[in-house]
Amino acid sequence: MLKNLFILLFLNLATYNFCFGSLYQDSSRKKALSIFQNAAIINIDYGISSPFIDLAKRYGRINGIGLGFGYKFNRNFIVNASGSLLFSNKVRENGILDSIIGPSKELIDAQGNFAVLRLYQRGYMWHVNFGKIFPINKLEINSGLMVTAGIGFIQHKIKFQFSRTIMPQLENNYYKGYDRLSNGILFRQFTGYHRIDPKGMLNFYAGVESILAFTQNRREINFDTRTKDLSTKKDLLIGFKFGILIPIKGRVAGGKKGENNTFFE
Repeated sequence: MLKNLFILLFLNLATYNFCFGSLYQDSSRKKALSIFQNAAIINIDYGISSPFIDLAKRYGRINGIGLGFGYKFNRNFIVNASGSLLFSNKVRENGILDSIIGPSKELIDAQGNFAVLRLYQRGYMWHVNFGKIFPINKLEINSGLMVTAGIGFIQHKIKFQFSRTIMPQLENNYYKGYDRLSNGILFRQFTGYHRIDPKGMLNFYAGVESILAFTQNRREINFDTRTKDLSTKKDLLIGFKFGILIPIKGRVAGGKKGENNTFFE
């Protein structure tokens, strides 16, 4: 449901940019395109990534929806801060609930029936990024190949979904002994295409994102192993990300403040 709502938001933003972009046209197109612009930019994005190394032992493919704010400086240098919600319906780690299953190898609820329990991945991350746009077309030097790198924080855990009041083994704070709550520092790299349409029709970026994180389990004890996990995990995510860009305002690089405050031509 959350994924569908986000896709609908993407389509609405793209339609808005396309329908109203023609409001920014004038006769000096080529001249405007060849001038560097400073601009504040909001980004809304969606990504899907495959986990590797330690993270692949716990989860399947992970989705992310994010929101960020950045600024494009003179000569196409970029700084950006972004955050994303992470979610997946695939949990791979086995044996988490072995200590509370019955002889039948099934979970039993408070009424003595087989319990219906679903496991999901939930989490979030935030990061600060620095990079540069390398123009491909000399007439559109505010667009081109974008390379960025950043540092941030990531957290993820296993979410249990079941009918309340019938599974005392996982209610109150007992779920914390099984959810593998982990977090730590991350390092991010992105390579892709960054498009600022001078007509305002469609502004976007798309490319490959890789995230390497060093995380630790933050729970005092794992009930299934009856020990505290002190190891540091290497969590690697590699995937595709697409984002809609919303330039707020801009001016010609080197111009005076208050002049040329329309980003588009």
